[in-house]
Amino acid sequence: MRKHEKSTRRQFLGLAGGAAALGTVPVVTLRPAEATPAMLAAAIRVVAGEAVVRTGKVKLEVPPLVENGNTVPMTVSVSSPMTTEDHVKSIHVFNEKNPQPNIGNFYLGPHAGRAQISTRIRLADSQKIVAIARLSDDSFWSATMASALINVPKKAKRGEIIEIKTLMSHIMEPGYRHTAAGEVVPRNIITSFACRYNGVEIFRADLFPAIAANPFITFFTVATESGKFDFEWIGDRGFAETASAAISVE
Repeated sequence: MRKHEKSTRRQFLGLAGGAAALGTVPVVTLRPAEATPAMLAAAIRVVAGEAVVRTGKVKLEVPPLVENGNTVPMTVSVSSPMTTEDHVKSIHVFNEKNPQPNIGNFYLGPHAGRAQISTRIRLADSQKIVAIARLSDDSFWSATMASALINVPKKAKRGEIIEIKTLMSHIMEPGYRHTAAGEVVPRNIITSFACRYNGVEIFRADLFPAIAANPFITFFTVATESGKFDFEWIGDRGFAETASAAISVE
């Protein structure tokens, strides 16, 4: 049974790697200060001003699971012919929880030939990353990495037992470790997880410090009708994340 569980988790993480755009990056380092969602929004406004930032054209690639937050590979690419008339002028990358929200500004032009940049970044804790591209027509396009990875069958037969797999990027700091100065590292874990099927709770879990980082939970339910699954994670330090997935039952 233990071998099967490890295999199932490994297979799911393999799928997660192909869906990096759906997850944020969990790390195991701590910072003395964090940016806030408001600071992130303000930093984006410095770049885009009052212009509308639309979703699309930009692809943001960051591994969904990394152990060393001091060196996280990142690639941003933009769909563009990179001609004199139509090209990417700049790429801007932001994060939600580092001490400051700006990661980097990268300036391109038609001479680049390809609108793509790669680098390695530092990230503190699980968080959202946003990449914004400014095109030659001064339009702004973006891609965002969220925090949850969900695997729910798109279709099922009525009465079929289906498997649901979830993975939430989170440091799951147990609160038992000490810093080099002897201070206790504060606990920071997800404390509860719940799933609702068309508004009715079908699964709930209470989580404790023994749960590993990036909690992976798999469970089963009976497909009774078409609709939506809603997932919710609650944790320390005001942590709250939600996700949803649709299913069609025949």
